[in-house]
Amino acid sequence: MMKYKKIIFSGLAVAVVTVAVWGCNKGFLDKKPIGQYTIETYFTTEAKAFQAVVGVYDVSGWDKTFDRMFWTLGDGASDDSNFGMNRDDGSPPFVDINPITDYTNVAEAKFSPAFENMYKGFYEGINRANIAINGIEKSTIPDDKKARFMAECKTLRAIYYFMLVNYYGGVPLFTKPINPGNAEDVNMPRATARAVYDQIEKDLTESIPVLPTKQVTIDERMIGRLTKGAAGTLLAKVYLFDKKYTEAAAAAQVVISSGEYDLNADYYANFVQATANGIESVWEIQRVENFTDNGGGWGPDSFDGTLTPIRVGCGNGMWGQNAPSGDLYSAFQPGDGRRKYTATTTDDVLQGVAMCGNAGAPGMGKHVVPGKSQSDYKRYDIIPLNWPLFRFSDVLLMRSEALMSGTTIGAGNKDAAIDLLLKVRSRAGLTVPSKTDYQAYSDEELLRNIRNERRLELGMEAWRLFDLRRWGTDSLKNALIRTGKINTTTRPWDDAYMLYPVPQSEIELSKGVVSQTPGY
Repeated sequence: MMKYKKIIFSGLAVAVVTVAVWGCNKGFLDKKPIGQYTIETYFTTEAKAFQAVVGVYDVSGWDKTFDRMFWTLGDGASDDSNFGMNRDDGSPPFVDINPITDYTNVAEAKFSPAFENMYKGFYEGINRANIAINGIEKSTIPDDKKARFMAECKTLRAIYYFMLVNYYGGVPLFTKPINPGNAEDVNMPRATARAVYDQIEKDLTESIPVLPTKQVTIDERMIGRLTKGAAGTLLAKVYLFDKKYTEAAAAAQVVISSGEYDLNADYYANFVQATANGIESVWEIQRVENFTDNGGGWGPDSFDGTLTPIRVGCGNGMWGQNAPSGDLYSAFQPGDGRRKYTATTTDDVLQGVAMCGNAGAPGMGKHVVPGKSQSDYKRYDIIPLNWPLFRFSDVLLMRSEALMSGTTIGAGNKDAAIDLLLKVRSRAGLTVPSKTDYQAYSDEELLRNIRNERRLELGMEAWRLFDLRRWGTDSLKNALIRTGKINTTTRPWDDAYMLYPVPQSEIELSKGVVSQTPGY
């Protein structure tokens, strides 16, 4: 396996790129620079270029991007999770987040350090991508390496912008390194959501032809690097969110037709580290128990573990944050094999371990290591448990939904959508409704069932809030009313809840050039 060191860029603050040795989730100000480079003098070798690419990847594993903040909002602010991020052991909760996920004071997000860190975290990833793209494009490394590295960075930039546009709507759109001496660079106003989506789609359509297959990354022993399938899955998701349903169905079909992916026979295998990166896995946030914190390669030393299993686990010294809701538990019909891996009770046994919870207050089945507590780890903040960000079942359901979401739905589309839905439900052990039953449904009723299937199949995987928002105001509002997060007295509904406010600090730093989200 080839060995590389990770790097960071401090390009947000200075015109010169500072390259430093660093570890995942570590503050770069604590590391001593190993040299000062300009973009022109740094990107001179393939090894250095790849260091830059790995630096862009690393942002995806941060607590403030796709770890704690991802599930805190994606689950915690939806109907899939109970109120707040309180800890079962009586310790302080995830401060400044509860009023937002509980909808008692969503406007508090303007002043929340956690939200400010999330906003800046995604922009750190974007700026790293812009620096890397700019430098690699001008470099003299082999053309095939140059093309792949740039495609990876563009795809990562697309992922980061996709998160931002769904949290905030239109945001400042940077596609080149920031020049601190240029006021237009530093104080860029919010672009429209349309412009952000256009850039995301451009980045992905340019990258997919260049990226390798998943098998290539396996052969290279670099599983976790982006592939055609990963970028294609994101493109299908982007088109679906952008209401380009024909394009979404086509993009999902490309991934399906690649033949690289299928459903695991065992649903739970998607959430066990021993079977991570399997045939259903399109792209995962890689996690390992890394004690060195020094980077060291694309292999184990390139990644850190996660604290999530301790945070979301229940009983046995766990914190019990982001617990599944009783509403999610009751959404599963009897015999659905996914329920016990999503919302557990004391009757459920996972990996030989009796779980906790009950129908009204279930425990977490995913993202935990059954039977393990804090004392079982040398360091419980670096637990090796991947987060499966894109799964093949998601691809199947996206195509199914897209086929039923167009203005004109033919019989062929309906049959194809039903077949995709049944493939997912069959793995869960469900036979009712049957294909004949679904064929008798109206188009609108079938679409509702497909959308509901997303909740069951992807429960507690942090996509629920985004799905509810994209389906419209009534979808989010009704879900929150049903679970008591919204009411007519202490938590009245506000249409502004379809997006979050940007950090007030960003508005002040830009001297008002960056505007606040309407309603806040």
